[in-house]
Amino acid sequence: MIKRVTSLLCAAVLSASFAVGNIASAAVPIPDSPAYERAYKCISEISASGTTATCTSNVIGFSGRTTKIVINQTLQKKDSSGDWDYVYSWYDTFNDSSVLFTNTKSSLSKGTYRVKTVATVYEGTENETITEYSAEKII
Repeated sequence: MIKRVTSLLCAAVLSASFAVGNIASAAVPIPDSPAYERAYKCISEISASGTTATCTSNVIGFSGRTTKIVINQTLQKKDSSGDWDYVYSWYDTFNDSSVLFTNTKSSLSKGTYRVKTVATVYEGTENETITEYSAEKII
């Protein structure tokens, strides 16, 4: 009888420990944390249609904190030695906490391109400069 009670007790303890383990493994996902001090995210993207590239810079600041965003967006082309050459650039200043800055450049020659985004994000008079590159795109 004592062996049977002990066996039942051990089985109950093991079952409870497995249940706790399963609960712990079902963790709640943690939201992305800000990537920068004065901006949540900075994303640089390129897409293409034929010989036209669309360059996109998306800077997401903090509402109520970010006061201005200055973007210098540069389209670059990879040369035969693997270095990146300047093709064209756009520049603008936005008095906003988040910006989606999109530009196009047409009549491009065949090659590999990317977009370089340099964003200066302001919080009052303090600022942070962020540089991000898109993935490469073959045109």
